[in-house]
Amino acid sequence: MSADLLHTPMPAFPLAAALERVDKLYGIIATEAIGLSSERDQLLLLPSTSAGAVVLKISNLAESAQTLAMENGALRHLATIDPGLPVPRLVRTREGEPVGSIIDGEGREHLVRVMTVLPGQNIEGRPVSCSLAEQVGAVCARVAVGLQGYFHPDAGRQIAWDIRIERSPAAVAGDPISARLTDARARIRPALAATYSLPSGVQHADVTLSNVLCDASDMVTGVIDFGDMHHTAAVCDLAASLTSVLRNTSPMQQAPWSELAGAFLDGYQRVRPLQPAEAAVLGHLLLARLVTTLDISRSRVDEHPDNRNYIVQWDATTERMLTELADLSDYELAHRFSRLAGMPTPVRSTGDLAERRARVLGGRLAPTFFSDPLRVDAGDGPWLVGDEGRYLDAYNNVAVAGHTHPAVTEAVVRQLRTLNTSSRYLHPAIIELAERLTATMPSGLDTCVFVTSGSEAVDLAWRMARAYTGAGGTIVAEWAYHGISTRTIDFSTNEWPGAGLASSDVATFAAPHAGSVLNHAEARRRVLAAAAVLEGRGHRPGLLIADPQFTSEGILDSPPDFMHGLVDGIQEAGGLFLADEVQIGFGRSGPLLWRFATQGITPDIVTLGKPMAAGLPVGVVITRREIADAFPYEYFSTFAGSPVAGVAGCAVLDVLADRQLPQRAVRVGEHLRAQLRELAGEHPVIHAVRGIGLIAGVDLRESAHGGGRVFAANAVEGLRRRLVLVGATGRGGDVLKVRPPLVWTEEHADRFVAALRAVLNNLSGR
Repeated sequence: MSADLLHTPMPAFPLAAALERVDKLYGIIATEAIGLSSERDQLLLLPSTSAGAVVLKISNLAESAQTLAMENGALRHLATIDPGLPVPRLVRTREGEPVGSIIDGEGREHLVRVMTVLPGQNIEGRPVSCSLAEQVGAVCARVAVGLQGYFHPDAGRQIAWDIRIERSPAAVAGDPISARLTDARARIRPALAATYSLPSGVQHADVTLSNVLCDASDMVTGVIDFGDMHHTAAVCDLAASLTSVLRNTSPMQQAPWSELAGAFLDGYQRVRPLQPAEAAVLGHLLLARLVTTLDISRSRVDEHPDNRNYIVQWDATTERMLTELADLSDYELAHRFSRLAGMPTPVRSTGDLAERRARVLGGRLAPTFFSDPLRVDAGDGPWLVGDEGRYLDAYNNVAVAGHTHPAVTEAVVRQLRTLNTSSRYLHPAIIELAERLTATMPSGLDTCVFVTSGSEAVDLAWRMARAYTGAGGTIVAEWAYHGISTRTIDFSTNEWPGAGLASSDVATFAAPHAGSVLNHAEARRRVLAAAAVLEGRGHRPGLLIADPQFTSEGILDSPPDFMHGLVDGIQEAGGLFLADEVQIGFGRSGPLLWRFATQGITPDIVTLGKPMAAGLPVGVVITRREIADAFPYEYFSTFAGSPVAGVAGCAVLDVLADRQLPQRAVRVGEHLRAQLRELAGEHPVIHAVRGIGLIAGVDLRESAHGGGRVFAANAVEGLRRRLVLVGATGRGGDVLKVRPPLVWTEEHADRFVAALRAVLNNLSGR
């Protein structure tokens, strides 16, 4: 926009002369013209012509042909990119040109265009409901998205309505609004500077209530007037549109501004989701638009007395809105709009988070890791980002594909934007996930029942086994963990207070610790002995549950022959074998997805959870159809098997397959354990190194430095201080559990071993 454009008088052609020129230029015969309000151009509605209803736009003398070419190109671009977007179409001259010209009484040439008329009336001055605000937000975003691929050299022009232009009008003594304007100009500078690093492009910049049309039923019917187009940040374009909704001039307006803002942003983000950085500056950009509106009004009103009503029509509501927003602190302004956009905002002062957590999150029922709890704010592949820096994650199997993997994250977000509901409806995502999971299972394991956690999966599996076998007795390993529900806590023997029995219908067998006989016969004997214990208490065994890696028992290496003995033993006793792959599954044992598969056994039931959907609450029971059919009831869990869970699960499987993470787990895991065994040669405190794939147990049981549990706990704390996160497991709490995301490479393994070496040197006094 020329610097003189807003200060050059509007064209004022007599109607008869304008109609005569339209006939000559366009071959359009019109007998009637209705003047429309405008900021700087002369607009004439020709309601009934030989070409239908059209608008004649006579441009301001200061308007350039290049700018009109940019506007016309944008209209053609949008008609191609988004044909359903209701924008005007150009009517060409007799010679086929998009722009014509006419000469005024003083011999000056004005550029003219004729455009089709869209149905409806502009919204300015009528009450805006939340529904209408949402539609305005959506159409604003559609225009912004449609223009993303559009370029024109004139978009770099300087336009007076660009909120990023620095203005410093003199304050008027005694004028409270003048003082607010001065204060606001200072407050908005950081936000305006921040917009230069945000998504930008050619923007309409004026999808306001004056330029959005709707019908009598409050349905948006069109967007007009591309005269303020320029290159700027997309969030600046959004701010212009949202400001017009919030300062709506209707005296009948009822909805609070925050409610309208929320509705507008709902509509906008269904089309173009905001980045957190865009949402964070939005409140200040609204202030900037309000300041710009009043600055322009005050600078023009005396220059154009004939157009005064148009120029000052927004002043009163703009001043009101400026006052309301300016009364909010900078933090409140950023926080309010970020929250309306669904964006988290950083806490100004974290205070003592541990103390606050203890007050409201269950105290001893909800403990944290480490003696000094660690705050984490972000994740990235094998890293967790906390208050002290980037921590190498050697513990969290939930992030099997790495923290916040882009492919998984985007799949989840896209599905959330589309639909998330219960599994009572048909949806392809969860069906595809079930098909892909069963395809990895042995023949016969063909039925999936989705749940929301590993605990729920094991709980349901037990109920299925009881229904199928008619027996409720359960056999588990001596120091197992299988869940936290009322039933599965009975199967989690490592949770039993004082190692006392939690229930008479649960019996245990000795896990495969090194040094004992670990063959088929011994495993079968252990199972049948446990079955006899159950029979002696009046319970027939119906189920044996085992983590095939015995992770909680100390990450024990279980030979295939031993595992076959467990399966044969429980089936001989009349029960079913459940492979609980919640901790060890999804490629950790590599190169196959499941640990039981590497051992060559065929379970009756498999339970999956934790890493299945990158942290979303989902689990599954996989079994034979006859076992599922024996269940006498309908099973339904509201959040189980949702479209989002299905998409997330499929995305995790995609990453595992496409990046060959199970194969990498074998290579990196072998490298890790080799390095750890070298370290054991330096430190006799390391009794053994166990594991398969990308899981390792570093057994510190026979410590000469105060007992394995204490030494292991100190090692965990020492690693944390060296920005490495690990856990401890096993009956004595003396086995370091190294169970990282599968995106680890040899470099990460080396970093872990180097940190552990430093910790052991320190603890051993070296």
